Amino acid sequence: MSEYSLDLATQGVSTLWGSFEIRNTRLASTLLRQYIGYPINNKLDEFDYWTTELESFPLYFMTFHGQQSIKVVMEAIEHAQYVHDINHVIIDNVQFMMGVSVSAGSKNDKFWEQDAIIAAFRTLATKKNVHVTLVMHPRKERDTEDLTTSSIFGSAKATQEADNVLIIQDRRLTSVRGKKFLQIAKNRYSGDLGIMPMEFDKDGLSYSSFKKKKDKDELL
Repeated sequence: MSEYSLDLATQGVSTLWGSFEIRNTRLASTLLRQYIGYPINNKLDEFDYWTTELESFPLYFMTFHGQQSIKVVMEAIEHAQYVHDINHVIIDNVQFMMGVSVSAGSKNDKFWEQDAIIAAFRTLATKKNVHVTLVMHPRKERDTEDLTTSSIFGSAKATQEADNVLIIQDRRLTSVRGKKFLQIAKNRYSGDLGIMPMEFDKDGLSYSSFKKKKDKDELL
């Protein structure tokens, strides 16, 4: 998701991150490394150059960490959209908004609570004309089975309301030549489905097939 958001931001898509699981400092460090393609700690003299360039892209971050109520998150999103004209919101992940706001209708009912959260984001996307990406952990399946849309916790509402469903499949632990790949399991508008192999570049913390950026000295 970090690399996905970076790709969109470099194209001018104003993106708001709600990273409840990973602190913003770590996320920003990852974004920087993915952008330049190598660890900056080996070339600290380039730090100011690359951070200034990264800051030029429309990437914004909520300051929350850990569990947050849907009400507080929505208020932050609406404020950010008003101030920064946000086009894309990323929530990592939905589980961090569950179990915080308990009402009579949702008490001890995780499925009801998640459905309410999904509905709130669906309404936001429709009314404010923003794209919302929700990260959701799947159920554990048998090692020999691939994940499906039914593997998503409380899947009925989540997959029904989604325009696109992307699933990361990992066969590395079940096959000698197993690969990790991204599966497009739902594509509401064009209907194109398929898989994209994911080869990890450790230096750039990247799954992208794009060429690495050149060193600063080569660009100047």
